[in-house]
Amino acid sequence: MKIFDIPKTHFISHRGFTPLAPENSLPSFYYAGLLGQWAIETDVHITRDGEIVCCHNDTIDKYCNGVGKISEMSYSELCRFEIVNGNRVECFDKEERKIPLFSEYLSICRQFGSIPFIELKTDDAEYVIHQLHKNGFSDSEVVMSSTVLSRLDASRRSAPDMFVHWIFAEENKLAELCNLGNAGFSLCISDSFTCDEKKIVMAHNMGLKVCLRAADDVASLEHMKALGLDYLPTNKMHDKR
Repeated sequence: MKIFDIPKTHFISHRGFTPLAPENSLPSFYYAGLLGQWAIETDVHITRDGEIVCCHNDTIDKYCNGVGKISEMSYSELCRFEIVNGNRVECFDKEERKIPLFSEYLSICRQFGSIPFIELKTDDAEYVIHQLHKNGFSDSEVVMSSTVLSRLDASRRSAPDMFVHWIFAEENKLAELCNLGNAGFSLCISDSFTCDEKKIVMAHNMGLKVCLRAADDVASLEHMKALGLDYLPTNKMHDKR
């Protein structure tokens, strides 16, 4: 079965299900899976000693009880710090508040049958894809995303069958994305009600899938469905409403 044929609302829990836990934390991923989300989104960085971890920023400064750039820290150094910012952070113990390993995130996705929706924050797409394969995921089970088109091009070279997603795509370069095949993109439009339906039709005519950010209330969700969007990033909604 192709990932878009899965019979459920194609919600993407942005950085996990953050109403109940800090973003990009193990509990946020777990809650997203428990709530039946089609996909769980995360951001990946690589530590100095080659561990892939889940964190939005390239530093832990605004997130943990410490400072430092992830690429300049070993994983053991990173584990000295805890997540201290985010929803209901006080509800979780020290182990639950560590920066998650990529393998831990993947294990939760596998446990609940959610699609890993991975934003590359590193240029080493090949290494990330190697780790996906090492953890038992085939190319066709995963979405690789980035704001940087060259990272998606590198992903395509390493994973011919993987769906790739261009975050906030440059509309004048969509032909380049189309040439990669099996691809989609998000438009940088904050209010879906201002989106010209012709943009969605154009994308579909090019063979691309498309989404907007974010389906965070019922009115926006219903409008996005009416526009014919293919998947629905969300910070608040979930499949078991």
